[in-house]
Amino acid sequence: MKRCGAIYSFCVVHSSTEAFQGKTPYVLAVVEDNRKKLMARVEGYTEKTDIAVGMEVRFLAEDEKGNPIYSFG
Repeated sequence: MKRCGAIYSFCVVHSSTEAFQGKTPYVLAVVEDNRKKLMARVEGYTEKTDIAVGMEVRFLAEDEKGNPIYSFG
């Protein structure tokens, strides 16, 4: 069974720090996963992606600092 969550709140980031250079735009979201709310990056965004509160996202992995990463679809 794949771990999923739902977007609780989000923003599309168009400028970044050096760590995310070349990865903009990207989505930062508060994801509700198993009744917990987590700040996470959501991969797979393009300017044609329609994002909405309540949209389902799928857990991919944790980054090197232990932050969750989700993806659309």
